[in-house]
Formats: sequence, structure tokens, C-alpha cells
Amino acid sequence: MNTDTNTIVSRHTTSKGVVVWSRCACGRLQMALIPYGTDGKELAAGGHDSQCSHRGR
Repeated sequence: MNTDTNTIVSRHTTSKGVVVWSRCACGRLQMALIPYGTDGKELAAGGHDSQCSHRGR
């Protein structure tokens, strides 16, 4: 998750890891689950559409 173009809206812990909600400068919401430990993979939902100028940054 690139925090240069995102503003963190919410961050909280769960039994699996830390859930972070952020808002892109274009207004779209994103959710990321950052798991505890090194075994898990980050899970993300939401993000940029093809017209967002912040896509791929």
C-alpha cells in the first residue's frame, strides 16, 4: 500500500492480522489485511479504476 497517495482512514487488529482501510487521493477506498508473522500473504480489496492517475504508483 502506497501511503504517498493514500490517507489511512482506519486501522485495527483482528485475530489474523491488521486491517487497514485507506482512501486514495481520487476518493476510492482500499482495504488491506497485513497478516501476523511471515507466513501469510497480504490481502487487498478495492483500489483504483483504469482512469485513476494514482494507479500503479
